[in-house]
This record gives sequence, structure tokens and C-alpha cells, in this order.
Amino acid sequence: MASSKNADLRSYLESVDRSALVDLVLELSADDPALHRRLSLRAATHGKPDVKELRRLVGGLRARGFLPYGRGFEYARKAAEVLDGLDSVVGSHPAEIGPLFLAAIQNITRTTEHADDSSGSIGDVLRRAVSGYAAVCRAAPPDPVRLATWLIDFQVAGPGWPDLPIGAFADALGARGLEAYRDRLAQLTGEDGRTARHLREEYLKEIAKDPDALVALYAEELPLAYRYVQIGATLRAAGRAEEAIVWLRRGLAEADRPDRRIDELLADVLTETAEFGEAADLRWKLFTGWPRPESHRALLDAAERAGTLAETSDRADVFLRERAKAGGHAADPLVEILHAAGDADGAWAAGTGHRCSAGIMWRLAVERAETHPAEAIPVFERQVEAEIDNKTKKGYAAAARLATELKVLHDRAGSAGFPDYLAELRHTHRNKPTLIATLNSANL
Repeated sequence: MASSKNADLRSYLESVDRSALVDLVLELSADDPALHRRLSLRAATHGKPDVKELRRLVGGLRARGFLPYGRGFEYARKAAEVLDGLDSVVGSHPAEIGPLFLAAIQNITRTTEHADDSSGSIGDVLRRAVSGYAAVCRAAPPDPVRLATWLIDFQVAGPGWPDLPIGAFADALGARGLEAYRDRLAQLTGEDGRTARHLREEYLKEIAKDPDALVALYAEELPLAYRYVQIGATLRAAGRAEEAIVWLRRGLAEADRPDRRIDELLADVLTETAEFGEAADLRWKLFTGWPRPESHRALLDAAERAGTLAETSDRADVFLRERAKAGGHAADPLVEILHAAGDADGAWAAGTGHRCSAGIMWRLAVERAETHPAEAIPVFERQVEAEIDNKTKKGYAAAARLATELKVLHDRAGSAGFPDYLAELRHTHRNKPTLIATLNSANL
């Protein structure tokens, strides 16, 4: 429902003479570039598109000078409005609007080279421009050879963005354009760097669908560890599991550095080919290197297939408990795995017994407070002190909220100790007037 002020304004505007109202809007837009742009876009897209005016507005997307972080949002909104205008008329006039999308991509890209886009807002609108151009090329294909050449040269000679996915332009390129694209790729040399390699990879994946050529491309950069992963994944997807296993085993022996992704993929493929014993061995290696609930579940799954579930489970438990004796973060995996398995009492006992890290202990305490309030009280008290140690208003407010929860915990536990705790807290921190005032405001 409109407010009374809006209703009064509407009533006034409806009473103004049409010519005077037009003059008023023009006067306001003269002092407001954003309003002027929006009105210009509406005018240029009303009825038959005013291509000349739209080209001017797209030209305005090439920013002058450096764009700091805050102005990046303003620029992104401006670009989005222009793209909205192009979208509104592209369906009926694709051939005329296509070059404007192309110009928008070029202008926004140049702007990103001189902008702080750590928020990603300009990048988002740039990707939208690429999607719009791909769509318009499908609706009204430009010269396929020129399009193929532009797709490659813009990325190779540009700053490395935006990505112009060949799959999105394949229909517009057609057979002749794809052939030109392949020929242009072949002309690139090793000096063209990683962008050219990426384009070759995407072409082989999306268009040629040639696993052997992909393997050969990845093999050019061996013994980089991740290349073994890519080779294994490519062969696995092609239904060539045995070859994938050979390459992944080579990766374990030859890669320039250890990479758990090689082990994980090899374990998966070995499981698919019923090599359960070797897969379980790899899962043990992965678990001991990164003991977490996920790797523990994967280990037990592999051990069950290998017929060694009972002994593997016991072995893992011994490993976790020996590790936990060091306390702190070393105890975290045991606590997390017990908790993930639904053993709340075991997780609590392990956390308190080995003094696991404060963050995990706090999460356990919040849960424990629901059923065992007395046991959670010491952890809540430590968390109060941790918040106070931040020495900020936000920290003091959090401490007051926790102290209020502590009062409830004492009541639920049938404890009469909260007044003594609160008195000690106020005495210990008597020289922190902001904290004391916060406690007073919370009636503590």
C-alpha cells in the first residue's frame, strides 16, 4: 500500500500539465546522470531501437581512470542497466544488437583492468555480457570465421578474462567457424602461454571430445601432480579404467609433489574395478594423512568391501586415540569423528579428556547444554572470558549474552553458584567500565 506522502505526490503529478511534467523530468535528469541514463535507455528501446543512442550508452561503459572499490558497485549497476536495455530489444533485433553486446564486452573488460573489483560485481556483469553475446550469436550468427578469430585472439591478447566458452558459441560458429577456430588454435605457439593451453583443452573437451588428444595435452606438463589427476579423470570418463589406473599409479611414483587427489581418484577407480584391497590401503593412507569424518567414512566403506572392516575400525580408533594424547588440535579428529558417528557422550568425553581446541569444545558445549547443563557450565564460563579478551563492545555484548545463558544453565542444573560466579566476574574485570556497563544493562 502506498504511503500518504506517495499518494500526495502522485496526486500532484497527475495534476501537472503534460508539457510541464516533461520539462520537469528533463530538468531533473539534467542534474542526475543515473536518471538521465535510465530515461535514455527507455527512449532508445521504445518501439524500434535507436541503435545510435544505444551505441552511445554502451560507449559510456568504458570508464576513465581508476575505479576504486566503492565506485565499482556504481559502475556495475550502470553496466547492468545498459545490458537490461539491450536484452529488452535483442529478441526482435538480434542482428542490430549483437555488435553492441560485443562492444559492451570489450568496454567492460578494459574497465576491469583499471578497477578494484575485489567484490566481483564488475566480473559478474561482464559474464552476463558474454552470455548475452553468445545468445545473440546463436539467434543471428555473424561471419563464423571472424567470430572464431575474435574468440581466440580476444582471450590470448587480453588480460585473461572474461572466459569465452567455446561450447556457448559452437552453434553460431557452425562447421566452417569451428574449422577456423581449430586452425587458429594450431597457429598458436608455446609462447602464447596458459590461455592458449586452456583454449586447446576446452576445444578438445567440448568440441572434439578426443580423450587421447586431451591425455597428450596434459602429458606435456608432467610431472606436475594435477596433470596425472586430469589424465586419470579423462580416461575414467572415457570408460578406460585400466589405463586410468596405470597413469594414476605413475602419478604416485613420479609426480613432482604429493597430491591427495591422485590417491583419492585412484582409490575410486580401483573400487570401481573391484580392486578392493589396494583401494583400502590408499584410504588408510588418506585417512592418516587427513583424519576427518569424511576420510574416516571412506576408509570404513573401503574396508567393508575388502572384508577387513572390524580390524580396520579398531586400528583407526587406536590411531586416533594415540594422536589425541597430544591434546589441542591433535585431539580434534577423534572428537569430530565420534560426534559425526552419533556418539555424543564419547565425543564429549574425548573433548574434555584431551582438551581439544576451543572452537570444537564450544560447539560440543552448546549441544551438551541441552541435556547436561551442569557439564556445559565450565565451557560457557571459558567462552565468556574469551569474548571479554577481545576488548571490544561487540565482545562485551557477547559476554553478557553468554552470562545470561549461564544463569539459565545454573537454574536448570539446580545449582546455586551463579551469584558467586557473577560477583567474581565483575570483581575480576572491575577496571573495564564498558564491560561493567554492559553487564548492568543486561541486569547482571
